[in-house]
Amino acid sequence: MTQPVHILLIEDDFGLAHVICEYLQSQQMQIRHAATADQALQAQGPVDLILCDIMLPDQHGLQLLPQLQQRFACPVLFLTALSSTDDQVRGLDAGATDYLCKPIDPALLLAKIRSSLRVHRREHSSAIVLHDLVLDRTLNRATVAGQPLELTSLEFDILCFFAQRAGQIISRETLFVHLVGREYDGLDRAIDVRISRLRKHLEQTAPAGLSIVTVRGQGYLFNYLPERP
Repeated sequence: MTQPVHILLIEDDFGLAHVICEYLQSQQMQIRHAATADQALQAQGPVDLILCDIMLPDQHGLQLLPQLQQRFACPVLFLTALSSTDDQVRGLDAGATDYLCKPIDPALLLAKIRSSLRVHRREHSSAIVLHDLVLDRTLNRATVAGQPLELTSLEFDILCFFAQRAGQIISRETLFVHLVGREYDGLDRAIDVRISRLRKHLEQTAPAGLSIVTVRGQGYLFNYLPERP
């Protein structure tokens, strides 16, 4: 079954927002509406793409963009009435995925959304995604809900190994072969020390629900079950 696409629309024109929401919902997309920058930054749940007006009542879109990119690991498309070449250049130079000028034909809007999602997914094909935990192996970067986790290279490698096997008990023998590079002799505690350090780090910096559990006599179990409001 195809996973639904989750869109966050940031638009203070309620009439236009209603039209866009109805159209994208008719295309089997899940869409949430925020009328202000503050509401957008408080949004919860998955976000695959953001449509953002520039002239918002509480913040300019160009100032909001880096905050959105930090909070959400997804494409951000400006959708605005500011249609001059200079405005478009500023928006794209600021880091927006695309710049769409109002009014826009709904079919073109849908095509732009699908195109941006295809490019984003292709660029992030090396990433491991578990709920809102994203491990980008190209950049060696871990984020939770867009917020970075500061990990050493070794901690990042261990977390990637666990995340690929979430919900499975992983033996010390398996961990040694893949992460230490040698067979487990039954006595060496090197992997336990490394996992203990990672676990303490995650307890201090990661959200509730992300855990590494020791299963006595068997190994370790990793899972991420984020708390829902």
